[in-house]
Amino acid sequence: MPAKKDPIVYELSRSSRCHNCDTGLAVGDIVKLKDNDEEREVLCKRCAKLDGLEKLPSGNAVLTRLASKHSAVRFVVMRWSELWKCYERQGVLVERSALERAKAELESSPSSAAKE
Repeated sequence: MPAKKDPIVYELSRSSRCHNCDTGLAVGDIVKLKDNDEEREVLCKRCAKLDGLEKLPSGNAVLTRLASKHSAVRFVVMRWSELWKCYERQGVLVERSALERAKAELESSPSSAAKE
């Protein structure tokens, strides 16, 4: 059985405008491509119905795994690297409630108390 691929959203590396509502988008804003393939037509988080999601940056694998487990929706956040001329993974977009639940679970786990 093939592995399920998470849908991709992008973190802007230059300013742009939403194709749907014409809102100005700044560097670092999260956008989704319209129809998932037309790079010239980006949608802001509100128009793409992603405004209920929060970005969890890369770097904490345990927190990412827990938040992904608790979230019904998950998107991979990618950003274009001018240095390497390719897209680099920046983290994931998950539901706010799932992220809060994962953080609470990490704080209450006995292994986190042993690290202090």
